[in-house]
Amino acid sequence: MKPPLLTRNALAALLILLTVAAYVPAIGAGYIWDDDTLLTANPQMRSVAGLAEIWSGAASRDYTPLTLSIFWLEWRFWGGNPAGFHGVNILLHGLCALLLWRILERLRVPGAWLGAVLFAIHPVNVASVAWVAELKNTLSAAFFLGSILCYLAWRDEKGRLLYAGSIALFLLAALSKGSVVMLPAVLILCVLWRDRRVAWRDLVQILPHAAIALAAALLTIRFQARAQHYGLIPDSLDYRVARAGAAIWLYLGALLWPGGMSPIRPPWLPDLRSPVTYLPALAAAGALGLLYWKRRGWGRPLLFAYGYFLIMLAPVLGFVWMTLMQETPAADWWQYMAAPGIFACAAAGCDAALRGWRAAMPVLCVAVCLLLVQTWRRAAIYESMESYCRAVTAEDPAAWTLENNLGIVLKRRGRFAEAEACYRRALEANPGYVEARLNLGNALCAAGDLDGAEGEFQAAARLRPGDSHALAGLASLGGLYAGRGRYAEAAGALREALKMDTGSIPLRIELCEALAAQGDKEGALRVCTEVEQLAARSGDPAAIDAAARLRKDCEGGRE
Repeated sequence: MKPPLLTRNALAALLILLTVAAYVPAIGAGYIWDDDTLLTANPQMRSVAGLAEIWSGAASRDYTPLTLSIFWLEWRFWGGNPAGFHGVNILLHGLCALLLWRILERLRVPGAWLGAVLFAIHPVNVASVAWVAELKNTLSAAFFLGSILCYLAWRDEKGRLLYAGSIALFLLAALSKGSVVMLPAVLILCVLWRDRRVAWRDLVQILPHAAIALAAALLTIRFQARAQHYGLIPDSLDYRVARAGAAIWLYLGALLWPGGMSPIRPPWLPDLRSPVTYLPALAAAGALGLLYWKRRGWGRPLLFAYGYFLIMLAPVLGFVWMTLMQETPAADWWQYMAAPGIFACAAAGCDAALRGWRAAMPVLCVAVCLLLVQTWRRAAIYESMESYCRAVTAEDPAAWTLENNLGIVLKRRGRFAEAEACYRRALEANPGYVEARLNLGNALCAAGDLDGAEGEFQAAARLRPGDSHALAGLASLGGLYAGRGRYAEAAGALREALKMDTGSIPLRIELCEALAAQGDKEGALRVCTEVEQLAARSGDPAAIDAAARLRKDCEGGRE
């Protein structure tokens, strides 16, 4: 039985209030990790043409055009102020909690509101809510949950608009983040929960959702395949099975006991010859089998919750290639949409306890307060890139991307020795991490260790020949050689760089200057002519002025 409307409105307001209260520190937080790539340093955010590029996916590592379009719109409102972006994330998380409450009510799950509260304030969701880049989680979850709610309402009320709304909302969810592709399986699970059976007409009705899911899955796989494979983890099926089993229990443990948490877990490289390695996977499968066996009795609600949990975790368990899985087997934000199944089950258990145990209410209130405090504390680490990187690397010393990011922050502050140590720790964990090699070279160069910088730039150019990082390494080498008076070597490095970036004006200007300093005046003039032609073709006034100055220098040198 639903509570009266006034009570429902009060409960909804309280749910939003609890959400905001839990994430107050995040409102004043800054930008971290991928926020620069997706937002602050993303040229697509600055122009109308960038919006078209977003939907083409040409320069993206993942196809999330709706999320990036929302960023594009937000940039018009907030500019570079992170508070606006954080506020939107928090409110979207509150909306997701409200939608979850309504879904659990439709499914007649006891303690529906408490389940939504647990979702709203649990610290495992901090990574999704307090990190600007994870708008893709909160946005896609809002559409995902809205699609489920419309579908359940349609089954109860048979309004065509509700059915169309469910399909449309799922399409929007898929355009926000690809991991929502398991929604058709979730809808089947909801039908099983409500009707205890699935008819052929139910499967036919879910076909439009399945078509969207298939397209989104293929797009996501295609974009993820672009990322570099560092060779740090095996590709074999036995490793993927073992890691998936371990990840399931890591995720479940963080939900049931959120102490000693970290947004990402340390790398896991077990002995694949040992039978013990596969025990977590066997235990996960065994738990599913036991609950299915007991599905007609006490196992039914547990099977529903655990089944939903496994279904939504499936895309992030490692069977499909994902870049970050080379660094961690499990990340908090990957289970954002899987967690509600466990929260619903826990809330139903609390509801039963409240009916038969007088002390349950005080215990529950204490638990909620503890979760709020823990979430508040976890949200505080998102204050800045430095605070975030220091907190996570203290919990996971092998987090090489975060060591690199911390080094960037320290180098900008002139703390070159500390930055160098960060880059070296990143390279110890991942010797093929070209970005850290380039950054280490720049830090050594700034600190005056030109020989060390030269070695790092050469290594970066060799590690990934032909791509942008090799180009950056060669360009850095060219500048370093020119600065040391080794103009012939500078010209050689810059010519190699131009093979990869044939239309670069800055590289040609550097090459022209190196040739002129070397005494090759004719070569310098030829390159100067190329610069003039490219500048005229681009129509960029700054490039045209640079070409004119270069011509003046070359002509003056010849006289």
